[in-house]
Amino acid sequence: MAKIPVILVSGFLGAGKTTLVNHILRGEHGLRIAVLVNDFGDINIDSELITNVTGETLALANGCVCCTIRDDLARAIGDITELQPLPDAIIVETSGVSDPAAAAMGLVMSAALAGRVALDLIITVVDAEHAPLLKGEHLTLAREQVEAADIVLLNKADLVDAHWLAGVRDWIRGAKPDARILETDHCRIPDQVLFGVDERRPDPVRHDDIPDAGHTHDHGSQFASWSWINGEPLALEPLYSLCQQLPIGVFRAKGFLHLADVPDRRVLLQVVGRRVQFSKGEPWHGESPATRILFIGVNGDLESGALSNRLETCLARNAPPSANPFAEAVVNILRN
Repeated sequence: MAKIPVILVSGFLGAGKTTLVNHILRGEHGLRIAVLVNDFGDINIDSELITNVTGETLALANGCVCCTIRDDLARAIGDITELQPLPDAIIVETSGVSDPAAAAMGLVMSAALAGRVALDLIITVVDAEHAPLLKGEHLTLAREQVEAADIVLLNKADLVDAHWLAGVRDWIRGAKPDARILETDHCRIPDQVLFGVDERRPDPVRHDDIPDAGHTHDHGSQFASWSWINGEPLALEPLYSLCQQLPIGVFRAKGFLHLADVPDRRVLLQVVGRRVQFSKGEPWHGESPATRILFIGVNGDLESGALSNRLETCLARNAPPSANPFAEAVVNILRN
């Protein structure tokens, strides 16, 4: 059974986490989303979309469900994985005073959830207006939330001037120099940035530009996507190195791989920030093997020509045999 991707939404009190959850639930992505929140009474869903309320669970007409977290996150997620049909993704809105790294570790280390879910993304929402005013232990916690993030959502960017916004970006970079920062208002970001690839869903590779996410300032934050398709087999080791060194303006890469060391089945690729994941996909079933990768980023930083040249060096015919124990271990896992 394919693992259900889990998205952790973090951020200090009032940063906009619930606004982001509302944005996702109202999206036209066609996905069944399960949302775990501290209190789904805060989720602002139109009453006509609510089909059923049972205990701590709220069902929506679009196939999404919201559940209240009590004391046991792993148990709550386990309950979600028993739903039929299975959700396409699980979103966990953590408390504003919690450390997302601890929640992530709990998911990764949970024996009960092994093989059922996979941590896909940690997104931390930062309040552009109030984050620089935090002090003491609150400032320390906000910094830890940024350090744990794959993507930092710099929210309420429309409420401050350019000088103030630059200062907040510097503060984020001080906590995490390689942070992927998205400036936004009302947490409006494209669905393609949020969700990874899943073989239960359609081909993730799209050739059209991703529309601007409703940003009202001219910060050069127009999103774009670029896809690379090639029928030749790839070598895992140089591809892994490339994915770890993507420009900061590239937020996600995802798709299906044709690997020379795993020729009989496709391999799923997920890249968020510096985190790279390979997982076993379905056999090709007579389909001509080919690699299809979608890159999502900001215009100007998503240099398709440079990426294309680097990807060419990852083709098996251009790469020397791997002597990297890590690469060999990953290949063994994917083969078995």
